[in-house]
Amino acid sequence: MKVSLRILLLLICWSEAGFIAGIAAQPAGPNAVSVSPTLLGELFTEARANNAGLRVAEARVIASQRAIETVRSWEDPRVNLGGLIGPARRMPSQDGDLTYGIEQMLPLWDRPRLNRAILVAGSQTEATEAALRETQVRREVTRSLLRLALIHRTTGFLTNDLGWLDTLIGLQEERFRAGFGSHTELLQLQNEKSRRVDAVRTEQSRARTEQAALNRLLGRPLDGPWPAVELPALAPPVLTSPALADYAATNEPRLKVLRQTKAQAEAVTRLTETMRRPDVSFGIQGRQYTGDGGLREGMFSVSLNLPWWNAAKYRADLQRDEAKVRTVEAELADYELSVREEILRLTLATDTAHREAVLYRDEILQRTQQAMASHQAMWEGNRGPLREVLDARRAYLEGQLMRDRAIVEQHLAFADLAALCDLPDYFQLGRLLVQLRTTSAHPHAPAAKTSP
Repeated sequence: MKVSLRILLLLICWSEAGFIAGIAAQPAGPNAVSVSPTLLGELFTEARANNAGLRVAEARVIASQRAIETVRSWEDPRVNLGGLIGPARRMPSQDGDLTYGIEQMLPLWDRPRLNRAILVAGSQTEATEAALRETQVRREVTRSLLRLALIHRTTGFLTNDLGWLDTLIGLQEERFRAGFGSHTELLQLQNEKSRRVDAVRTEQSRARTEQAALNRLLGRPLDGPWPAVELPALAPPVLTSPALADYAATNEPRLKVLRQTKAQAEAVTRLTETMRRPDVSFGIQGRQYTGDGGLREGMFSVSLNLPWWNAAKYRADLQRDEAKVRTVEAELADYELSVREEILRLTLATDTAHREAVLYRDEILQRTQQAMASHQAMWEGNRGPLREVLDARRAYLEGQLMRDRAIVEQHLAFADLAALCDLPDYFQLGRLLVQLRTTSAHPHAPAAKTSP
């Protein structure tokens, strides 16, 4: 009688509390952090200061800026000095026995300015590539943080399920000792618990891997600890609009790099056009007799090369550089189309993820929970097998995971959209969409602007 009463109490506790543990992850503890503009801003600032790749990009920008200062308007003059050796056929005192002179290349055809323009364009290209790298780091930090939030949420599900399984195992042991429990069902529960324990360890390993990736982006030690990261809430989808695609086609960081690369290639082409013109040098020479130091003769000279001899080669140089410009133009046009296509794909992805999350939240999980309660009641009354209870529980856990995966997929798409639009973080998307909608409704309003 005492054993039966104990079993009854366990059944009541399990009925009221056991299955409730399967509801979406418990609220995060006081040490948890949430994905927010404040957190992302702090992490981006840390990455900007400590990320090795960003430091490399910054050093390249500084080096390219210093290179601009190396452009010389005037080339170094050439000095020559000579004298007579051996017996002279004429009187050295009349012709002089010491020859000296100086020769200076003239800065014609605007070449110093064109050289400087190439280096300026190169420096701007390095700066846009550094900005691209920073955008990529911001995107990867955001994506890694969101993946870590999903891992923490999944680990919470599995940990709660271990508590639920422990309750069932204790209950089944009591039933088995009372003489009406099945040893096979007890073994099934123990196997189910072993699988859950292994799944928790797998998620913990994934968390360590994701934390190491995030720490590397932030310049921290790879084994640095991280608090639990809360899963963000489901958000409304982003609607596809030509204005958003146009904005991305203007502000996408890699497109900026390609446009600057085109400007640099055009600057090189302008310099190549001048190479078909001769290099002109002006010189002054003098003869002097060392005996009395008197000047015997002075003369000036103008020298130039003859580029017309290799005219075909210079035309080939120009055609090569013009072909490079056309190559960048084609690449720019192609990548702009891919950006517009990616905007369409990502906006549709936000809608797909939203619908999937709502479907699991409002329909599938509700029905699965009802089925789970039904199988529980049948098993309690010895009218159903334990296998159906475990299958229903697995379906419920899978539904929770699918719902949360859809939420994370939506926010990952937001992060990718923000990167394509060169926004500081994906929380700025809402403000941008409002500005674009206002601009579309009022074409004469100022263009949409975002924080740098």
